[in-house]
Amino acid sequence: MSDTLRTEQASVAHAEILSALHGRCFEELWSPESMASLFATPGMLGVIATDSTSDQPVGFVLMRAIDGEAEILTIGVLPEARGAGIGTFLLGIMLEEAVSTVFLDVAEDNLAALKLYQGLDFEVVGRRSAYYKRADGTRVDSLTMKRVVG
Repeated sequence: MSDTLRTEQASVAHAEILSALHGRCFEELWSPESMASLFATPGMLGVIATDSTSDQPVGFVLMRAIDGEAEILTIGVLPEARGAGIGTFLLGIMLEEAVSTVFLDVAEDNLAALKLYQGLDFEVVGRRSAYYKRADGTRVDSLTMKRVVG
């Protein structure tokens, strides 16, 4: 995997790229302004994965780490690049940065993401009712997941 991917640390300078990637991965677009504002908060970490052969970004992950705990804010892999282990690779980078506990939220109907997170030993610890809004107006619950690192 790592021989076909190049990674770089994301920063406020990558707000446009991160927004474009997010928009291709999810129904709800996070604007460049919202991406930039994340990097104004303490503890922000981000990684962008780029396909070495095409030189095109294929995935990203953003995490906030404070006082030994971390939260994966968003992770996305382009639809055409899914199933190649990029999400696992990106999460692995972030788990190395985390001190003790990592949290994330995932739509309960996102079976591929649930499989990924469960395969990395995340456990469901809560539920947010009707947290995600779909393009068609329907809502879906979010599962809050947790992994103790180390």
